[in-house]
Amino acid sequence: MPSTELVLQILVNGLLLGGIYAVAALGLSLVFGIMDIVNLAHGHMLMVGAYVAILLFAAAGISPIIGMFVAMALLFGFGMLLQKFLLQHVVDEGMEQPIIVLFGLALILQSLGRVILGSDARSAEIGIPGQSINVGPILLSFPRTVTFVIAVVLILSTWAFLQYTSTGRAIRATAQNRDAARYMGIDTERVYVITLGIGTALAGAAGALLSMLFPITPFVGWSYLLKAFAVVVLGGVGSVAGTLIGGLILGVSENLGSLYLGGGFRDIISITIFLVVLIVRPQGLFGSNGGGGE
Repeated sequence: MPSTELVLQILVNGLLLGGIYAVAALGLSLVFGIMDIVNLAHGHMLMVGAYVAILLFAAAGISPIIGMFVAMALLFGFGMLLQKFLLQHVVDEGMEQPIIVLFGLALILQSLGRVILGSDARSAEIGIPGQSINVGPILLSFPRTVTFVIAVVLILSTWAFLQYTSTGRAIRATAQNRDAARYMGIDTERVYVITLGIGTALAGAAGALLSMLFPITPFVGWSYLLKAFAVVVLGGVGSVAGTLIGGLILGVSENLGSLYLGGGFRDIISITIFLVVLIVRPQGLFGSNGGGGE
């Protein structure tokens, strides 16, 4: 049996990883909760964000933390353009057409990544002196700790934006009742453009953070899309707090499962959690009827 110290170490590492999962899932949750679109390209946008950070680090030695902000800006713009010039024409045509469009976009991004960058795994280094610090029996990894803190700051910033800004209130109003929001003078098309921009920016941020911890290939999009779905199902669509807690639960579950079952079961654990919660409590552990930042 694993020692108590090892189990504690695995639990802490799972919590630190779960923060990044929550950032990835928050973008997916916002887009689905507000626009009623399942963004099947979300994981591949995460992959793009990771490669932005990796290439900036490799080409100019730029810290992947700075690269994360570059990735967020680029993907925010990409998401806005995607909604304005493509998805806007299918967003009111039911769920099937946006899913088909976004599935095709995912395949395009994956193919472009493979053709331009190759299939070899790449990663970035955070560049912090020292790699870990002892806290009692626990060894805290600096990269994991820093990425967790950044992830929590991003989640809290998104929550504050949705709660306390006029644009955030317009987003939440649109999520609750789009027609009523239009009658109140809210430009719902603009809300959709901003929402997809935020969702893709958060995917890019998660990708940049993950590039500091794990090797990235053009094919990781599907795996991280699945993890984001699992977190959304756990936390409930529209709940920022639920998304954070869902990410932490998934991170811990994956790490414990890898300890007892082997690393090959990591994605199987995500699928199992997704299916079980979907069957037992489809609204999620912290689901709410109001969207956008409850």
